[in-house]
Amino acid sequence: MIGDRYTNAKTAVLDVCNRYFSFLGDAEEGVDAAFLKNRVKALTEGRFVLVVVGEVKAGKSTFINALLGERILPTDILQSSSAVVEIFKSDKKHVKIYYADGHSETVDDDLDTPDLDEAFERLRQIGAIKDEYRSIPTTLIDTRIVKGSIKPGYPLPIDELEKASNSRLQDKEELIQKYVNSRTLADIPEKITFGFPLKYAFDGFRLVDSPGVNARGGVQDATYAYIQEANAVLFVHSLESPIESTSFFNFITEVVSNRARDMLFLVLTKSGGKSEIEIDEKIREARQQYDKEFDQHRILHVDSMLKIVSDEIKDFNSAGALKRHYREQKKQFEAKYSREQSQEWRGEAINFDIKSKLLNNILDDIDDDSDHEAVQLALRNSSNFDELERVIDKFSARAPWIQLSDVLDSVKNGYGNQIIGHEQNLDALKKKRQRPQTFENEISKIQSHLNEYQHSMNEFAEDVTRQFTGRDAVYRKSLERIAATYCSQIRSAVTSDDSIKRDIANCHDEMSTFADEKESEIRSRFENEMRRLGGKFKAEYSITVPTVDISSISAKANEDAHQEREVPRDPKGFWEWTWKVVTIGIAEFREKQTVYDSQAYLDGFKDSACEALEKHTAKLQGLLSNLTENFRTDFQSSLTTLIESRNKELEDIKMRRATNEEILADIAAAEQKKKDISAQITRISDMLGDLR
Repeated sequence: MIGDRYTNAKTAVLDVCNRYFSFLGDAEEGVDAAFLKNRVKALTEGRFVLVVVGEVKAGKSTFINALLGERILPTDILQSSSAVVEIFKSDKKHVKIYYADGHSETVDDDLDTPDLDEAFERLRQIGAIKDEYRSIPTTLIDTRIVKGSIKPGYPLPIDELEKASNSRLQDKEELIQKYVNSRTLADIPEKITFGFPLKYAFDGFRLVDSPGVNARGGVQDATYAYIQEANAVLFVHSLESPIESTSFFNFITEVVSNRARDMLFLVLTKSGGKSEIEIDEKIREARQQYDKEFDQHRILHVDSMLKIVSDEIKDFNSAGALKRHYREQKKQFEAKYSREQSQEWRGEAINFDIKSKLLNNILDDIDDDSDHEAVQLALRNSSNFDELERVIDKFSARAPWIQLSDVLDSVKNGYGNQIIGHEQNLDALKKKRQRPQTFENEISKIQSHLNEYQHSMNEFAEDVTRQFTGRDAVYRKSLERIAATYCSQIRSAVTSDDSIKRDIANCHDEMSTFADEKESEIRSRFENEMRRLGGKFKAEYSITVPTVDISSISAKANEDAHQEREVPRDPKGFWEWTWKVVTIGIAEFREKQTVYDSQAYLDGFKDSACEALEKHTAKLQGLLSNLTENFRTDFQSSLTTLIESRNKELEDIKMRRATNEEILADIAAAEQKKKDISAQITRISDMLGDLR
């Protein structure tokens, strides 16, 4: 399953960290133990966000149910909700609904009523739509009502709705107006969180079902925010629709940011009824169509119904029993439809008919005497979900792997300093045993050299800080140029706010990348100088100096800088904060409007976006300055602690009066500790090799 590989790696890293804390004891090894424990805690509580998007009627809900191996979302009705649904692992099934007017409601599945799934039924009610409104884009209309561009009693933006939905609506104004009059902000859900006892081992797994993209490829603001944080974005497109989908082309070229595009997968569904030749042609066509847009290996085909059938056959003694079950269910829902003419029952009957046909196709392709497990395996293989999960795991776990690697680097550095300390103690103990007359003078020289090393590194830290802080800092003008470039692009946007959202996100990503490069430059300078100066001291004075854990120092300085600026932190910097500035500006603009003016709205959006980017630039400049100051302070503090600890250990050895036998025992103990720690370092090096 998705996330299993990361879960296994994380478990191994946590085990290494726990062993390290037990080895550490009260020693000072250049690793902030409290901060490292917080990083370990963050790993334990980390999230893996997978966002599913796609056109309306592309089979998103069926795909999600197949992916999770559970019937979590209703698929027997036309999903009309404009809400984002976030599904997460929970011991008890429950739904929380957040409405556009600010209120919320929570529905728990009452275990005392096993025949009624209250949480699931509430989801069905939210997604349900009256048959009379099935011909109009209700999801799109709800989104416009929330935005304020559609209001009861005001002219409808029919032209804009037609373009966005790719539907003819000129003859449906009266029906749309009736629908608008029936809706209030208290009726429209914006976000739904659904706790469910998922089979996934990864507790931090989050799957987000987003409202269908419109014909122009646009998504609502809430969906866009999730896309920016995602580990993977799956765009679901039916093989029964043309590959050159306008909505997907616009989504990838005009809507999603460059960073989000790197996390994007095109999932072609409903492949079960197609021959291998047809599937290969469609995949090849898609890869040719989008060869410049994103990685061709992230275009895959699946059949959600085949995967569901492969899961359902586990509960039946044979394939024949499952076939009979499908036939009976189909007849029941056909009878219900005949009585009530409900599209809900018609959809259920069609689903069971599709399942029956897919199962028959699989049975035709395998031996008559194949056992139950062979049928299940054939179903799953034909669904291609194993390949989908494998590819997603490979492409989408890059950021978590970096986190794991950084933690392992910190532990390895701590162990390395322990090795240096034991080697230093071994050398001192051997000298004490062999040359007791000159021993004290030699120890004093080592202590003096360690203090000299500390002084040189402190001077270096002060010099780097002067270059990276203040009004003359090396990065200030570069950030301002990035912001000016994107603001110019935003100003030139003509017809859609989607491209503005994309430019905001790209500006954030480029600035964040620039800030990361500057942080990396600071880290590299310190690492290189420690390496250079350490080599010099070893060559000139035959001593090995301790090394500060730069990875941990950098992470802590970054975290402290964000806290000092009181800015909410997300994976790419200030997205949440900037988007808040933009939406507040637009909200204020809407409040002043009596009649919706699309051009005025777009102009207001541009003004708010540019204002947000200017504020973002100033805050990022301040953050980089604070980060550098924090880096210097933490580095100098850590180095002082290390040097003082080493000097104290040397002083203790120098002052301790011991017999020859006691010294030999101390030497043996130090050598054993060195051997044990070396084994841990070897294990960590192997793990880092696997991660990288």
